[in-house]
Amino acid sequence: MIPAVSAVLFVRDVRRVTRFYTAVFGAHVLAVDDRHAALDVRGFRLVIHETTPRLPPSEAGLPERREQAAIRIDYRIEDLVDARIAAKQHGGQLDESPPPWAPPGTNFFLGFDPEGNVFGVTPAGEATK
Repeated sequence: MIPAVSAVLFVRDVRRVTRFYTAVFGAHVLAVDDRHAALDVRGFRLVIHETTPRLPPSEAGLPERREQAAIRIDYRIEDLVDARIAAKQHGGQLDESPPPWAPPGTNFFLGFDPEGNVFGVTPAGEATK
C-alpha cells in the first residue's frame, strides 16, 4: 500500500544516503536499484533518487549544510543518543542542542545527512513545544 504522503529526496549517491537513513531512522528498504531506493520510515515513504553521477567524498569532511531548502522533513526517533552516533558514523550530524529559534525546553533537534539535507527529529513519545 502506498502511503497518502511521501517525499522524494534527490541525491548524488543513493547507496550512501540509503545507508544513512536506515542506520539513523531505522528505515526499511522496500525497493532498490542502481539509482533509486524506496524506504519506509515509520509509515512514511521516502524515495531516494540519484540525479547525478557519484562524486568522490568531500576533502573537507562533512557536507555543506543546506538549511535554506524549500522543505524540511521531521522524523520521530527511538533513541536520540543512538541516532547521533549513527548520524556521525554515516557522514551526517544530529545537533546537540535545539535550534536557537526553538522555544525553551523543546526536545526538537536539527541534523543533516551526508549530502547536507537538513531534517528535524523528536524522540518518540515526546512532542515538540
